[in-house]
Amino acid sequence: MEGLISKEEVQVAFDKANELMGTLNLSGAICLKKYKARASTDITGFGVHGHANLLVNCQKNKVDFKIHTLPIIKNMLKIDKIVNNFKLIEGFSAETSGGLLVCLPKDQADSFV
Repeated sequence: MEGLISKEEVQVAFDKANELMGTLNLSGAICLKKYKARASTDITGFGVHGHANLLVNCQKNKVDFKIHTLPIIKNMLKIDKIVNNFKLIEGFSAETSGGLLVCLPKDQADSFV
């Protein structure tokens, strides 16, 4: 896989991933309480779409789910497509430390974001 991305680009991605994993859920935890979240899970083994599907299947009422924005560390989509195809862009990649999937009252969603 030599030449796919430079060593410098690997280091930038590595540093960004470490930063995100070290700080990711602190602000989220504060916001979960502030905006009266009803449920939450960290996005890990099933990807954001996989976790959402599991959550939707447990609901009594109809639930809509739409990925509006999917943050991706620079160059990771290129690596995903060429090396492993973990379906990153489709929301199914098995993250080591993903973000939070949060269920909260509809009237709190915009404020939470």
